[in-house]
Amino acid sequence: MNNQEIFSNSFFAMGTRCDVVFTAVEQQFAEQIFQVVKNEIANLEQRLSRFIPESPVSQLNNAEAGIWISVPDDIWDILTISYDFYQMSNGAFDITAAPLISLWKKSKNPSEIEIENAIRISGFDKVELNFEDQKIKFSVDGVEFDFGAIGKGIALDTLKPILQKQGIENGIVSFGESSILALGMHPNGEKWPLGIRNNFDPKDYVHVFSTSNETITTSGTLINTDEGEVVQRNHIISPATGHPVSIDKTVSVKSESATMGEFLSTTFLILPENDRLILSEKLKNIEILEVNYLEKNDCNTKLTIL
Repeated sequence: MNNQEIFSNSFFAMGTRCDVVFTAVEQQFAEQIFQVVKNEIANLEQRLSRFIPESPVSQLNNAEAGIWISVPDDIWDILTISYDFYQMSNGAFDITAAPLISLWKKSKNPSEIEIENAIRISGFDKVELNFEDQKIKFSVDGVEFDFGAIGKGIALDTLKPILQKQGIENGIVSFGESSILALGMHPNGEKWPLGIRNNFDPKDYVHVFSTSNETITTSGTLINTDEGEVVQRNHIISPATGHPVSIDKTVSVKSESATMGEFLSTTFLILPENDRLILSEKLKNIEILEVNYLEKNDCNTKLTIL
């Protein structure tokens, strides 16, 4: 394969860099499809972001308690999937945790009273769903949806059939290496080798997934700074306790659906081991890599193939 047949470009979306690679394609056609990718993601972000005042999600979040609100078709589909995830995880995965997320973004050490107040207006149990009329109603004021935990997964699942319909057989769409769609095969004829980096040594990989027409999603409590330090993040909140997950851990999931992968990679950070085992019994055709970081330069891994 000559270099003319490999297309690559990137853009910023959903809070991170999105890298796009197509192989065995004509460059002008690839440029056109790249614009399709950008437009689809931009449109999805405009609809799902709670930080865009005119988005459908923001309009739902601004609704008063006790009033039935009609939900657009695309948002309803994502809302009901999220509700299924909430039930599957016994409440560990909850898109209504926006008040808690906002609280921990605003303060590194909020008071217990502030946490209790945020919990009071969080929880899918405070959302009534009318499946027949496609409407919702909040039982208390202040409930907010935040699709950040699965937004990139939804984007990849939206793009997959579009790219395949356009004739893109082989390629990669990657959001910051944490949410990746791998189509077809690598240029060498093998499946795409997608590695999970070691946070203690980013040049090293703790595992490499072999992937074709599948997705890899990763969530974790650690981040590598530009200065080369490894620091803990507090962005994954346990809805039950109202506190961030404090363990030094990452979870990576290989699955056909990136949305499912995002759900699992987040939920496996929150749930205790016994609950993770119970959830695993409901899954199939999925690989889950858990990486626990111990002392400096030391970690252990657990790969579960379902």
